[in-house]
Amino acid sequence: MADSTDILWNLYQEHSAWERHHEEQRASVTNILLAVAAGVLSVITFKAGISRSDLPLTIFLIMQGLFGALFVAKQYERFARHQRLAGKYRQALNDRFPESQIIALRDLADKEQAIEYPILFEKVRLNKLWVGLHLLIALFGVVLTGLALFAPFKAV
Repeated sequence: MADSTDILWNLYQEHSAWERHHEEQRASVTNILLAVAAGVLSVITFKAGISRSDLPLTIFLIMQGLFGALFVAKQYERFARHQRLAGKYRQALNDRFPESQIIALRDLADKEQAIEYPILFEKVRLNKLWVGLHLLIALFGVVLTGLALFAPFKAV
């Protein structure tokens, strides 16, 4: 049977792999949703002017943007869970082998990163940018819906 160090290391690696998995899922779904949104926007703006007949597409854009924001927020929650678990296993490994200085080296790297990129490191959270991107799509939908509601009805 494996000793507890091997178990801790394997658990750490497993949760690190899950972190990458959730980030890859977030990126893949975001790429798909951006392509769909671009397609919808091109259909809406292809013809001269926006009309009430575009309302289904503009409402779809709102729903897609809100879904995307919720999806990437959920992916971040899953990512953060695995990151937290991996951190616990890393801490246990550090406690078992204090001479390895696992935590001290990570803290030093974080400190150096914060000095080099003070605003980006401390103030700008990547998950907020991803959620914001999808909310921007929803906002486009809201604006286009408003424009469509006040436009004269034209059959396509």
